[in-house]
Amino acid sequence: MINQGESAQESQLRAYLTELSPLLSEAQNDLILQFYRKLVTENEIQNLTRLISPRAFIEGHLQDVLALLKSGLMNFPALDLGSGGGVPGLLAACISPGSWVLTESEGRKAEFLSKTTEELGLSNVKVFSGRAELFLKSNSVSSIVARAVGPVGRIYSWLETCSTWNNLVLLKGPGWEKEWIEFSAGRNSRRLKIDGHFDYIVGPENKQRVIIRLLRVPRGTKK
Repeated sequence: MINQGESAQESQLRAYLTELSPLLSEAQNDLILQFYRKLVTENEIQNLTRLISPRAFIEGHLQDVLALLKSGLMNFPALDLGSGGGVPGLLAACISPGSWVLTESEGRKAEFLSKTTEELGLSNVKVFSGRAELFLKSNSVSSIVARAVGPVGRIYSWLETCSTWNNLVLLKGPGWEKEWIEFSAGRNSRRLKIDGHFDYIVGPENKQRVIIRLLRVPRGTKK
């Protein structure tokens, strides 16, 4: 059944969200639906995500965020590095009161994030239009969270000179072990160490995913 004012996609998403009950409250579901509506609309103007169908949104975005919040590997305030369309940070803020800074270097995407944050009334979210390392030069956060922005070696190279962070939380797929082996063979292998992980599966195909928490190792310290 389609609720008044909702598209068929939104009503289908609401039905999927109801299946997740009691994980999510009605108020949380409403915020998620509002975010989804804005994401789908903006995606027609600029490319934010290919995961637009209700099922793809649940399996490709929401379940990642729920796993992140459940993992216990992240502390607040958290920084979403390269937030793009707002996942994980903005979507997480629809569910949890933890504070987020969404960093996004592409101006149009940052504008979307700012507008959506304001329209959803999310006082626990700030948007920084620029690169994360510029924000971190004069601000500190308790965790940096990165999803689908590149391999760990590249991410560390961006953050290496910033001293205002000490842990990095990555959302990864089945290629993580190979990625970590490659990083461990590089020049920065002693700069990060694994501090914890959270394995989970999504969708009827039981796709394997993992959340990794990496601690920064001070120079001169043996891992």
